[in-house]
Amino acid sequence: MQQPTEVVKLVPHSESTACSGLESAVTVSSNWQLRCGTLRLASLPPQELFAGRQDQGFLQIVPVNAEVFVMAHEDEPLKRLLADTLNTVDGRVLQWICKLLYPRRQIVLLKGANFIDDLAAFCESRAEKLFLLGSDGKANAGAVAALNNLYPRLQVAGFGPSLSQSPFNSPCREEILNRIQEFHPHHLGVCFGPGKQEFWIDQNREQLAGGGVRCAYGLGGTIDFLAGTRPRAPAWMQYSGMEWLFRLLSEPRARCYRTLIQFKMPWYAAKTRRMIQPLIF
Repeated sequence: MQQPTEVVKLVPHSESTACSGLESAVTVSSNWQLRCGTLRLASLPPQELFAGRQDQGFLQIVPVNAEVFVMAHEDEPLKRLLADTLNTVDGRVLQWICKLLYPRRQIVLLKGANFIDDLAAFCESRAEKLFLLGSDGKANAGAVAALNNLYPRLQVAGFGPSLSQSPFNSPCREEILNRIQEFHPHHLGVCFGPGKQEFWIDQNREQLAGGGVRCAYGLGGTIDFLAGTRPRAPAWMQYSGMEWLFRLLSEPRARCYRTLIQFKMPWYAAKTRRMIQPLIF
């Protein structure tokens, strides 16, 4: 049952809140669903995320970073879409904000560009197939090769459609779906960029489920990071929440606007109506 809610500020507070029934004791379990801004975010271990619903149907997973967080508060179609997806915390700053809102909860950070290693290891151990969709053909092939080198028993394939064609339109869409259905993967990572990848997964969910996909993830620049065509920020910048600065300096023209809108995140998060529930999916 959903707990009563109240508007709070982004500061630690006592447990005499509307959620005190769940927050009254320190909890080590990370399987929780919480609200930040208007979004519901899931906190759970990677292995349980990748296991999905098993025989209960298709699951779309959205790693929410600062950019996606702001977009979901300003774009009504994306907001409606994320109301029906499983959203994880992708970003150190968002994790810190959630910890301020829910100080007695463990908030699991699942960065899209990082948990590909956990996902690949999970698939290898379970003999499940992984398909990577996105970027160009060369980078996609490089990403697949990189995963094969790291996980020799992993069943992985991929496809990088022509960047001159829209994956939403025929014949590009049909070619993508045919390749996925031929490989029949359990897991699909879509790397079309924030917003675009989420809408593509949602619009093709029936065909993806029919092609064997159990879980589909929007993974942003993961393919380029794996292939080495785009550099990752140093580990200390990732840990300190400064990865956005590295990307801005690396791609100033492409990243300027995308970086600026991220600074709206605390504004929307400050309007949070607190809610935390056990996660059942």
